[in-house]
Amino acid sequence: MNRIDTVIFDVDGVLWAAQDAYNRCTLYVARTLAREHGWPDAGLNLDHIRAFKRSGGFNSDWDMIWALVVLLQARAEGRIPPEKSWFDLAEENAGRGISWARLYAGPHAPDFAELQRLYDAYYWGADRYPAIYDREPVIAFRPGFAHAERPYAHADLFPRLKAAGVRRAGIITGRNRNEMRTPMAALDFNGLLVPNAVFTDEDGNKPHPNLLVRAIEALGASYAVMVGDSIDDLRLVLNYRALPAGRNRATVLFVAIDHDHNPERWRYLGADGVLTDVNQLPDWLKNLPR
Repeated sequence: MNRIDTVIFDVDGVLWAAQDAYNRCTLYVARTLAREHGWPDAGLNLDHIRAFKRSGGFNSDWDMIWALVVLLQARAEGRIPPEKSWFDLAEENAGRGISWARLYAGPHAPDFAELQRLYDAYYWGADRYPAIYDREPVIAFRPGFAHAERPYAHADLFPRLKAAGVRRAGIITGRNRNEMRTPMAALDFNGLLVPNAVFTDEDGNKPHPNLLVRAIEALGASYAVMVGDSIDDLRLVLNYRALPAGRNRATVLFVAIDHDHNPERWRYLGADGVLTDVNQLPDWLKNLPR
């Protein structure tokens, strides 16, 4: 039996297939606002959004859409030269996220909360939004991008994890509690999930290590694996390991779910394991040296 007693999951891109839907919503909203305001979009496409995600700092899609609107404004107002591509900007970001985007913000930068409400109206659609937020959306948009969500985790994933020696599971996600209703209703954790070890956007943002400190404490973990698909998930673990002795009470490994088929990059950055599918995790644990 392997020594790992606990697994902590990110949700989107790991247990739940939603990131492509979020990226498409982000692109749609950014292009829509650019068209409405007469801003040049400089050919903004999904590959650019994925590049920002890979560069780190944009685990929250609300942060991502706010940053893109700020950058679109900055292009239109001349604060970003036309020869600077979206890929150049993603590289310049270097994991700083919304704090970096603020450097480009002008006097008419969007109100974050208003843009968030607009984004959610597009994402969830007029039919599903009221059940998520208990209020009507600011626009009536159908069907919403969320209709494309689906589980990555197979029905036998959690029984197989139990058979591999896992006794407890937690979650650290960029979703908020309302958005978690959909995956929580669809996934059967087979008794592994500890309810007070589910940490959402309201509890803090990755990669701050305090999220992992709280999760480890709630789970009573000694040897844990964090499973994620973003650079911020990896940095969460690395930041936890760098804490002073006494605060990082557990040994925590990081397993990357690699959607880009670039395992060498993940290993270079410090991942302990690289999988293409979360359903491979039980076999990876069984093969882990004692």
